[in-house]
Amino acid sequence: MMSTPHDRLHAALAPLRDALVEHPLYPSVRTIDDLAVFTEHHVFAVWDFMLLLKSLQRRLTCVDLPWRPTGDPEARRLINEIVVGEESDEDPEGGYTSHFELYRDAMRRCGGKTTAVDALVEAFGRGASIDDALAVAGAPHAAAAHARLTWHVATRAPDHVVAAVFTYGREDLIPGLFTSVVRALGDAMPERAGRLRYYLDRHVEVDGGHHGVLARRMVERLCGDDDARWREAERASAEALVARRALWDGTLSAIARRRARPAA
Repeated sequence: MMSTPHDRLHAALAPLRDALVEHPLYPSVRTIDDLAVFTEHHVFAVWDFMLLLKSLQRRLTCVDLPWRPTGDPEARRLINEIVVGEESDEDPEGGYTSHFELYRDAMRRCGGKTTAVDALVEAFGRGASIDDALAVAGAPHAAAAHARLTWHVATRAPDHVVAAVFTYGREDLIPGLFTSVVRALGDAMPERAGRLRYYLDRHVEVDGGHHGVLARRMVERLCGDDDARWREAERASAEALVARRALWDGTLSAIARRRARPAA
């Protein structure tokens, strides 16, 4: 059977993705304090994922007045369905919440400090640029670099590249080993790690399953039979995976530094 453009792109990215899934960061997270440091870095990736999501919604649908039909109807359907789940998913205590808000609450409960990411969101609310917002927030260096790249893609790249980075550069990169650690911590400390366990389980169920299928279909609609577009999609997705590797490296270093500090 002949391979599809998606198959070829996925195969080309496999070494980068495998390196991420096997990153030494995951087994290094062994305690609730390690988990807190992890969340203080990872939350910026949870936030900047929403940049890609909303960029695609703005590009592929009409969110202005007066309303008018725009673009490919199937692509509109695909992105709108993903937005519903990401921006207003089921809350474990009833009601609805975005995945970012769910994650922020989860990190706070496990001891992660939300000061930096809260300052980032507030700075954007005042009209700050991406660089100024990250500086005001005091974001960790690796997290700031990851967010800058995502911002560049979300605001400047063509539609098919944004969709590809969203789909292939941000696929589920949390292996079962890490999820098992969080589940164990959630069992031992339900008040502290239970909400993060729920987030990860929901992430695997929704983002890694149904949304993944929708996102791949969206890329196929936007790239079509254009080989140049598929090559651009591959390059941008690879760059995003390299940036995630740098984020994981920075997070691992931060955990090591925390452990090296003398006890108070």
